[in-house]
Amino acid sequence: MDWNKISGSRQYEFVEKLHYIREAGTPGERRAAEEIQKDLQKLGLTGRLEEFEFSAYEVTEECLVVTEPYEKEYRVTGYKGCGDTPGEGVEAPFLYIENGDEISLSYAKGKIVMVNGPVRKEMYQKLVNAQAVGFVTVSGTPIDTEEDLKPAGYTLRSVEKTPIQGVNLHYKDAVELVEKGASRVKLTLRQKKVTRVSQNIVARIKGTDKAEEILTLSAHYDSVPQGPGAYDNLAGAALIMEVAKYFTENPPRRTMEFIWFGAEETGLCGSQAYVREHEEELPRHRFNMNVDLAGQLIGGTVIGVTADAAVCQMLSYVVHEEGMGVSFINGIWGSDSNTFAWKGIPAMTLNRDGFGMHTRYDTIDFISPWSLKRSACVLGCIAERLAQAEVMPFQREVPEEFVKKLDVYFGDR
Repeated sequence: MDWNKISGSRQYEFVEKLHYIREAGTPGERRAAEEIQKDLQKLGLTGRLEEFEFSAYEVTEECLVVTEPYEKEYRVTGYKGCGDTPGEGVEAPFLYIENGDEISLSYAKGKIVMVNGPVRKEMYQKLVNAQAVGFVTVSGTPIDTEEDLKPAGYTLRSVEKTPIQGVNLHYKDAVELVEKGASRVKLTLRQKKVTRVSQNIVARIKGTDKAEEILTLSAHYDSVPQGPGAYDNLAGAALIMEVAKYFTENPPRRTMEFIWFGAEETGLCGSQAYVREHEEELPRHRFNMNVDLAGQLIGGTVIGVTADAAVCQMLSYVVHEEGMGVSFINGIWGSDSNTFAWKGIPAMTLNRDGFGMHTRYDTIDFISPWSLKRSACVLGCIAERLAQAEVMPFQREVPEEFVKKLDVYFGDR
């Protein structure tokens, strides 16, 4: 691959242009999709908008009040996806159970418990089994001030039945609850399920003589509501735009599909919509190269490969040949590559270690043109080797151990 054709500055300008909140299903996300379309047009590519619906939750009431031995209401954010408290809320004895160890859980029956958060599916089931009647989690640090005192927002995913509800509290308030001996609290949470519309942007470069085989390069372009998501994942979106430009000038033998996924932050909704929409042609797909987290200068480059271990070895050889240091992890990954692997398509996700994910600090201030160029070259050299190979160097299969994990991962989604 000719590194001179890859520009970090051009990618930085892409990040700069879309540097605003792009929460899934909002006008900000739609605006970004249309900007990506325009960039593709400049490359001579048609960027199709593929719309899809997804479910989301809107919290209408979230409240935590200490009723004994003192009275005070605390600022909280409700856990989305865990239903509503009955009537006027739930009032019960309060207990701090730290990390939710088995001894502490044995005292949780009939209580609203505070646990070091966030609560995910496994811990939620433990709380339900322990017969807690509600939960409070803790986020933030003791040195936070101003905007950072707002408790983080969480969504409970992959849980069918939600008999108990929960809220999240900032660290400093959690300290006060424990120090002042809160013994009884009242928790109220009300929310409604809504349907929103997002969109994927898809552009295809048809292969010259092996067009029946498809390679995908993907990244999500939506952000969480807390900030503009420059690292997670505008930088990743910029990377695949840059690689798309390279292949418009260097036609690939295999067909290459470039996909910008919407609504990744709501549970990989965009990639799941894509595999549904393209189900008939999925047997032609040979490998997915996904990017999620990129652009920060200081950090390590990691590629998570959900495929046979031999794929890690082959990719390692390619980047080593190009003189670039990369670490490899062979397993399932919490990103859109999982969706492809779940459908039996070998997949990888390229990551760059960094700071500020899912916070208001995830801004362009920490993005580096140098890092953007380097990661684009890593992605590009892998893509070029596979796009131009006479024969794909690995089989189209995902190990059974990963398939079983992915079945659990996607089971209730």
